[in-house]
Amino acid sequence: MATDAMQLPAARAGQRLGAPGLVATLTGQGLRSFSRNPIAVFFTLAMPLFFLAIIGALFGDVRVGPGGDVRLAQFFAPAMAVFGAVEAAFCVLAVDTALLRERGILLRMRGTPAPPWAILAGRIGAAAVVAMVSAAVVVAAGVTLYGVRVNWRSLPAAFATLLLGVACFAALGLAVVTVVRTSVAAQAFTNGILIPLAFISDIFAMSTSMPVWLERLGSALPLKHFATAFAHSIDPSASGAGLPADHLAVLAGWGIGATLIAWRWLAWEPRGSGGAVASGVAAPERGRVKPLRAVRVRRPSPWTSVRIQAGYALTGLIRDATAVFFTVIFPMLLVALMPVLTAGGADQRTEAARLMLPAMSAYGIAVAAYVTLPSGVAEARERGALRRLRGTPMPPWAYLAGRVAAALLVAAATVLGAAAVAVVGYGVRIEAGRLPAALVAIAVSVGCFAALGFAVLALVRRSQAITALTLGTLLPLSFFSDVFVIGADLPKALDVLGDIFPLKHAVHALAESLSAASTGAGFAWGDLAVLAAWSVAGMLVARRMSWRAEAS
Repeated sequence: MATDAMQLPAARAGQRLGAPGLVATLTGQGLRSFSRNPIAVFFTLAMPLFFLAIIGALFGDVRVGPGGDVRLAQFFAPAMAVFGAVEAAFCVLAVDTALLRERGILLRMRGTPAPPWAILAGRIGAAAVVAMVSAAVVVAAGVTLYGVRVNWRSLPAAFATLLLGVACFAALGLAVVTVVRTSVAAQAFTNGILIPLAFISDIFAMSTSMPVWLERLGSALPLKHFATAFAHSIDPSASGAGLPADHLAVLAGWGIGATLIAWRWLAWEPRGSGGAVASGVAAPERGRVKPLRAVRVRRPSPWTSVRIQAGYALTGLIRDATAVFFTVIFPMLLVALMPVLTAGGADQRTEAARLMLPAMSAYGIAVAAYVTLPSGVAEARERGALRRLRGTPMPPWAYLAGRVAAALLVAAATVLGAAAVAVVGYGVRIEAGRLPAALVAIAVSVGCFAALGFAVLALVRRSQAITALTLGTLLPLSFFSDVFVIGADLPKALDVLGDIFPLKHAVHALAESLSAASTGAGFAWGDLAVLAAWSVAGMLVARRMSWRAEAS
């Protein structure tokens, strides 16, 4: 719900808005701003549906339970509904509130006659409506497509459970805003908490044999209780009123604690925005200012321009906590976490880490070159920076090459970090003689996904739409490209799709070079050829890329 503008509603002539009308109007404004943000719409509405569709295609016919008469979707659909609701109530609300504060909108609203509680209630109300819609859409898809059974008589209990869970995570989202400084930090912080927590809270990994300490950690935090309570409330085989008091009590406790923190420490003014004068730094004395002197400026070579642009892109990435998390930290986190969730001993965990290493490395490469790279270029285009660069002596290819070079360095850091986790944490062996093949696989994969990212830039003009499109294609593709689901018996259609698109070939090329079990020099020539073919196709489309911002 990132908001470009926010203002208090103006009452009609001779009419004064009461508290309910004020909250309702502010809620409506929050919903309108949400509908204009493709990224927020994707994470709260589209992504849970994508996950449900992919898991349904993979395990739609799997039946569990004592008699084998319950579909796995009966458990997975409510989990995905809860995930979408928490994305809206926790992540999107925290980012939206931090952005409003960052732009000074919250401070200006605080200076109006509207009470603070009404302003926050409007933000929470918008998040609650989006969360309810997301959960309803996912459950409806589960009922319609995957035979999920719902106890219609307990729908009031399901609604009450959703309402309490949304209120709990909305309070937690506002509590996060008390400790972060920017909206970017809020996005990295909330997603950095939610995604790992989903693996130990019966969202992404259900009925998995986890270490006792992870089970206890999941039971102490509220997400598992939210998912369990909501699944119980719609389960037709559950007894009682559908309101498990123990789970709801945990949600209430976390919600009350977070509310007290947010009410006490939530700041309304922008943080860290003072300049040199505002911070009390005195201007230099006139006598100490060195006189200006003429400096002969030489035109930099194209390769110097490439180096400068690569450094500029890396600096921007380092300052973007969200990009750093999803590109570098998230793949390392999954390499560290997924083997722990594997049932078995040390050998099984080492094998799981060996499989996860190339999968997460390829995913990090794709995020760096296919998601982050075009997003940064699109933002520069919207600011008019690309158009101004065309008027400089620097050739266009040097700018794009610098961006690709930065993506290559980030991808190499991602692979190196994931390899360090696998080697040090789980004893995975990597043959030094195959490191040249690994470097070739990384470079070819980065080139392929960068070309496809530039192709997206040629087809789509808005930066927010570009991020939604790239993430919206990468995440579903990861489920049938040996990234999130490895070695599963996929339906024939999904298996063919995985073979057509480049992500699976990037995984296999990295696996051939990083695995000690492979033979030869580690070059997967067939997979590298597919990646090269996609690179050529992407570059042909990217030739149409516009350097001008979209006319408003």
